[in-house]
Amino acid sequence: MSSLSLTLLGVYLVPLFVGTWRTSLLGLGCQGFLMAWIAWTRGLDPSQLGDWVLLADLVLVRGLAAPLLLRQVLRARNTPRRNDVIPPNLLSWTLALGVVLLAFKFAAALEREPGEPRTLLAVATSGLLLGFLVLSTQSGTFGQMVGALRIENAIALFELTGPSRPPEPGVRLAQLALIALTVLLFRWYLAAQEPPGARAAPPLEGPTL
Repeated sequence: MSSLSLTLLGVYLVPLFVGTWRTSLLGLGCQGFLMAWIAWTRGLDPSQLGDWVLLADLVLVRGLAAPLLLRQVLRARNTPRRNDVIPPNLLSWTLALGVVLLAFKFAAALEREPGEPRTLLAVATSGLLLGFLVLSTQSGTFGQMVGALRIENAIALFELTGPSRPPEPGVRLAQLALIALTVLLFRWYLAAQEPPGARAAPPLEGPTL
């Protein structure tokens, strides 16, 4: 397993065990940067507009915009530091590690030849399954957004595991627009939610008969 793939797998796992929203956002940002690095090592062509759009998607939107915009809202709302992505118990942690093992078995069955393509497929599958695990255990708005963005990043990594990438810049621009609109929608919806701990003020008087 390459050091980049191992690092990306660690970025998927660490926020599951460190239950703070800052760690979750840092993990999302690192996922974007690491995927851009992986894409660069797999032979991006600087002369192709589509490859520059791909880098903008991974670095500017997934690596920077998504975590920073959500962080801005959470800090303005004085959100408590503690925010568990999955329930903090042994069962959930065991399930998360089991999902990773299952992803590697799936990749070995799908890609017979050992090497970097199989490793990337295993890491992408791990990210996808862990994203679904987060979604299935979270009822809060922010937690579900983190799970959805994890799944989005895993899908982007799946694309990088293939032998070729779609050359049309229009395809890349459409993908960039979709993820950017998703991030903006998440930020708007998170900002529109009632701050945690807010309660309606009790009535000053009882009902008048």
